[in-house]
Amino acid sequence: MKALYIRVSLAAIAFTSTFRLCAQTPSSTEALSLNKTVTGDINPQSPQSLSLHLNSADYVNASITQLGEVRVVVYLPNNSVLRKFRAAASDGKHSFAFAAEAAGDYKIELTADKKPAHYELRIDAITGLDERLRLEPRTDPNPSPRIEALRRQIASGNADTAVFWKQVSAEGAPLVEPYGKDGKYQLVTFLWRATYDTRSVFVRSPLRVPELQPSDYAMHRLMNTDVWYLTLRVPTGARFDYRLSPNDPLVFDGPRSSQRATTSQADPLNPHRWSCDPEESVFRCHSYAELPGGPPQTWFVKKTGVAEGKIESKQLRSEIQKLDRMIAVYTPPDYQTKGRPSHLLVVFDGDDYLDDDTAMPTTLNNLFAASKIPPTVAVMVYNVDGRRLKDLLLNQEFADFLAKELVPWVREHYNVTADPSQTLVVGHSAGGVAAVYMGLRYPNIFGNVLSQSGAVWWSPEMDLGNQDATDEPNWLARQFILSPRSMVRFYLEAGTFEVDTSGRGSGILEANRQLRDALLAKGYEVHYQQFVGGHDTVSWRGTLADGLLALLSTKK
Repeated sequence: MKALYIRVSLAAIAFTSTFRLCAQTPSSTEALSLNKTVTGDINPQSPQSLSLHLNSADYVNASITQLGEVRVVVYLPNNSVLRKFRAAASDGKHSFAFAAEAAGDYKIELTADKKPAHYELRIDAITGLDERLRLEPRTDPNPSPRIEALRRQIASGNADTAVFWKQVSAEGAPLVEPYGKDGKYQLVTFLWRATYDTRSVFVRSPLRVPELQPSDYAMHRLMNTDVWYLTLRVPTGARFDYRLSPNDPLVFDGPRSSQRATTSQADPLNPHRWSCDPEESVFRCHSYAELPGGPPQTWFVKKTGVAEGKIESKQLRSEIQKLDRMIAVYTPPDYQTKGRPSHLLVVFDGDDYLDDDTAMPTTLNNLFAASKIPPTVAVMVYNVDGRRLKDLLLNQEFADFLAKELVPWVREHYNVTADPSQTLVVGHSAGGVAAVYMGLRYPNIFGNVLSQSGAVWWSPEMDLGNQDATDEPNWLARQFILSPRSMVRFYLEAGTFEVDTSGRGSGILEANRQLRDALLAKGYEVHYQQFVGGHDTVSWRGTLADGLLALLSTKK
């Protein structure tokens, strides 16, 4: 059995002049036992040995009271040395401890260090392995008042959870409770009701808290009940999506971790879902939570009486990339083929932005109807299978396709502006990196950049999945510092939960702050927002309007 690390503490207690020498000297094979004191006189030339029988992994606490300096050596049953304890320089009582590695008889050898000495040796405690590794009762670092009330009820003898679950069913999950006096945080408690044999439940969410590890997002069973819960302290106003994985293996690499994709599902206690149709299976749905205090998100919601723009699907051949690419072109309700040209939006991950959950067309319809932004044509660029990251992560060939083929084609077929100050490029995550890159490479075409949680930590020398702190992130920030300033305007945003918890320098939040500061120092116009959310559409679908208003607002 592998040896366990043992901490030895020596706490001397001053000896008094009343210490009495004992004339008895033990035999070389005298046996020790719990709470038995053995005394003796020794000199440097004549070590004395005592015997102690132990079970495998027993933990021994012992003490030696000495006059003179006594060294202690503990031997394994095979007579090899387990531990050596140096002689204490002062007379008095000293403690030492060790752990057995195998069952058998252990020899404890005592030697006077420099001159004759007297000792009293005592075995104060022997702790077996079961007791050593006994789990302590769980103490929540941020306890939920609701859960603690239920805990007290159960401890009093009433283990019926029906009333609790009835209240949760009426209110919905997760539970949200106040925390602290300043209102900066709230307690969020995720719940799972065990209706079948449940050994674990894992909360999958972009809700990243710096002090927590992945394993800390596992729920805990409340005593011997059907209640599983996890309480986290979360900033007020947070928005985030999540899924629950019952009987999760709670491992994060290797074959078993793939089970999580099968067991993850929407929270059955939360009526708020997205990324699925109403009749869709829970295994294809996500749940989301919106804590009180967050800014309203209304622009992506369809409104009665608001005129809708038109969407056309097109296929465009790229000779630069040697491939065909699908695009979708949105034209506003009052689009005119002649007269004053419309503003132009070029959007990466176009199929995502067209999705009902993101609802970019609905956002544009509502902003036009409220006269918040001018008429704008939006070109949604679809990804080609297997090429998303290749195209979006600082790809000069893809940038050339956009500037030399896509935009000229759009200008030829639609009444859109040729003014870079009225042209925007939009993207999220890797698409956000691509948007910023277009502002760097083609500022004479794209005069406005809207990046939602852009992964701007990325650098060309990085190897996806294998990067570490030896790779310097945020290549784009350095390029803007080294390049002449252009007239490009920026809207950058990142979520509170997109903080770097890996230590690899790949945090979206930190990298966007760095890019913001580099651009501001260079003299660029930068609009920056940190929303209380994670890397998901639940936040982006609302903050998209914030970026459009910052860069396109009719109120100048």
